[in-house]
Amino acid sequence: MREILTVGEQLLRTTVLINIKKGISLISGTGFLFSSHQNIFLVTNKHVIEGAREIELKFYGQNGFIVIENNFVASLQYDIAICELNDIPPSIKTLTPNQIPTRKQLENFDAIEDILFIGYPTGIYDTYNNSPIARKGITATPIALDYEGKYQFLIDASIFPGSSGSPVFIIFQDAHPAKVSESACAESTQVLLLGIIAEGYVFGNSIETCCSPPPFPVITTRQMIDLGIVIKSSELIKLINDMRNPYSLIKKPFNSSLLNEEKTGKKMKRPAE
Repeated sequence: MREILTVGEQLLRTTVLINIKKGISLISGTGFLFSSHQNIFLVTNKHVIEGAREIELKFYGQNGFIVIENNFVASLQYDIAICELNDIPPSIKTLTPNQIPTRKQLENFDAIEDILFIGYPTGIYDTYNNSPIARKGITATPIALDYEGKYQFLIDASIFPGSSGSPVFIIFQDAHPAKVSESACAESTQVLLLGIIAEGYVFGNSIETCCSPPPFPVITTRQMIDLGIVIKSSELIKLINDMRNPYSLIKKPFNSSLLNEEKTGKKMKRPAE
């Protein structure tokens, strides 16, 4: 019998925990799964996977990590990277182009809208159930406008390291969450994928301490101000089309194959490292 899930339950199953080892540090970020042209792509930020040879992935509900090679293709203009996966666990869900808002839909949104995003802030997740963290916020700039002349907008939400690559949604839901029988939440008309979290704004001060003889040591304080930059999901479609275009300037990848290896298992402006 097919499992029946709410929209929220399906969205949780679209996200992936990404772990990168850089030196002695373990860096965490967020990715999500997107189906297009009969292929499944892992989507995240370019800066999350930059410089990594192998990448550890943990899917929703999975106990171990799966290792893939770094065969990501990155946008030339925006902080987005994608990698084709040959296989995913059967319980995992994907998003599709049907959930990318059209220009007319964007223009019909209010200047301030409630949004939802899902990911692994500072690498935190439910380690018992292997489930990501869902958070809410509002749009800080109108979605229909291009913030600073780029295909992006701002959200007012708590963005932390590990949040980079998180999908940002707008959900039109009834008073009570309805169970839906579709095999993937991509078939639901209640959810639109607005974009991908890329950066968080930081306020910082340098403080000279006087508890030591000159030259005084400088202490730098940095504080997130709960404003995040979201790259519009239309750029994801452009990147996938560029990857398929034989005349594109972007580097073509090999198909990223899942290795038979499991591990047990953490810049800002950029919040995913």
